[in-house]
Amino acid sequence: MWRKFVLFVGLYVSVAFVGVAETPNYGGVLKVALASEPGTLDMQLTTGVAASIPARHVFEGLFAFDENYTPRPMLLEDWELSADGKTVTFYLRKGVLFHNGKELKAEDVVASLERWGKYGLTSKALWSHVVELKAVDNYTVVMVLDQPFAPLETYLANIYGGPRIYPKEVAEAAGSEPISPENYIGTGPYKFAEWKAGDYIKLVRFEGYSARDDAASGYAGKRVAYFDELIFYFVPEDNARLVGIQAGTYDYAVNIPNDLYPNVEGDPNIVPIIVDHPPIYPIALCNTISGLTANVKIRQAILAALDMEPIMLAGYGDPKFWKLNGSYFAPGIRWYTTAGTEAYDQADPEKAKKLLAEAGYNGEPLRLIVAGDMTAQYNQSLVVADQLKKAGFNVDLQVYDKATFFARRNDRENPQWELAFSYYYTIPDPSLVLMLSPTYAGWWNTPQKRILVEVLNQITDFKVRYKVWEAIMELWYIEVPAIKFGDAFQLHLKRAELKGYGTDYINMGAAPYFWNSWKE
Repeated sequence: MWRKFVLFVGLYVSVAFVGVAETPNYGGVLKVALASEPGTLDMQLTTGVAASIPARHVFEGLFAFDENYTPRPMLLEDWELSADGKTVTFYLRKGVLFHNGKELKAEDVVASLERWGKYGLTSKALWSHVVELKAVDNYTVVMVLDQPFAPLETYLANIYGGPRIYPKEVAEAAGSEPISPENYIGTGPYKFAEWKAGDYIKLVRFEGYSARDDAASGYAGKRVAYFDELIFYFVPEDNARLVGIQAGTYDYAVNIPNDLYPNVEGDPNIVPIIVDHPPIYPIALCNTISGLTANVKIRQAILAALDMEPIMLAGYGDPKFWKLNGSYFAPGIRWYTTAGTEAYDQADPEKAKKLLAEAGYNGEPLRLIVAGDMTAQYNQSLVVADQLKKAGFNVDLQVYDKATFFARRNDRENPQWELAFSYYYTIPDPSLVLMLSPTYAGWWNTPQKRILVEVLNQITDFKVRYKVWEAIMELWYIEVPAIKFGDAFQLHLKRAELKGYGTDYINMGAAPYFWNSWKE
């Protein structure tokens, strides 16, 4: 099924570009309207999409995903895995420059990976098995593991909270704190130029960029910076993003509310992109370590109370933009399973009340946090709050700007919330599901989960890993570390004169990239 899915998407993209033979144009400025302002561009310490869209043009990793979600070397010339699967040797490309003019060396890779291993949001599953990491010479790095780690390349290619490579001095100086903007130094086709708070982030072409020679595919392969500048504007007002792209103020706009689709349907100057291959997953995280939701009965009561159809309708409107699905992965993706999903969409407030009584609930406030500038999530939170009130909860809905929301959500030392509303992109392997990491918000870390994840990460046979993933999904619906509402299809808009590969490539989950793109 996965092969058919990939072939279908590839055919879709091929057909979409039949007859497009324009010669790419160098120069000009690309203007992108983001829905919110990120808190940081330090990709090791954030999983936010608003951060990753500009940051992926600045920073690169050892691997990158191609159009089939297969990791391919990016900063590597080659790599080797020992017969026992425990020793990995990375051979760096020579002549790759950082934006400060310094050549990428093995010491930079070691420092960056060590920082990610200690503080990264997605590192722990891999890093717990790293015995040694060392630079053998200027262009060779050796990683020694205590056991084979099946999704190694996938972890090293991961964008969201993944191991981007920084100069040694930057990685070491930053430690656990987000890297400051003056130290946003990467190897990507664009370099950081300016962050005007509340307004925009500006990137400029890096003239010293060392592009790969292999064909572009997804995030992998050759990257060409055709634009002189990329400017990412923070435009939280939905209508402002719509009006801006209609007027030509912006060339690309993300996360347009679906109910605005009729405003652009049939407009020859605008290309709507409905991203349904694959979808995004709107989810409420549960704080499993403190507060009311540290009690699994409370989490089960929340799940029992929820009626998913009105929640999805509130967030995404017309049903052509969403589907009910309790599996973490969407149908058509090889990891899709119905295991555990009998507990999805119960819509049973009486059962919820019974579970609350068993939990000893006494009307304490249930704190829901959401970013008001994440429109779909905010609208969903209103419906969830209403449903939970009817099930007997005393609901305290707290609305923040996106940066504050993420800061509060990620604060493990003093978490002041029970449910946090967000959404997640499709990833290529369940080992990268963020909620499986004990360091990710929600902090799910039960013994049963740890054992299953350990097996998932060690076994290489897909059939065995699939059975383990099914067991994880069964456990998910028992322990309720998070609640998925359904599958949603984002709407992005681009101007018709914007050409190129990355802006239209829907298999990458509507997380656009603008190298290899230009305007007519």
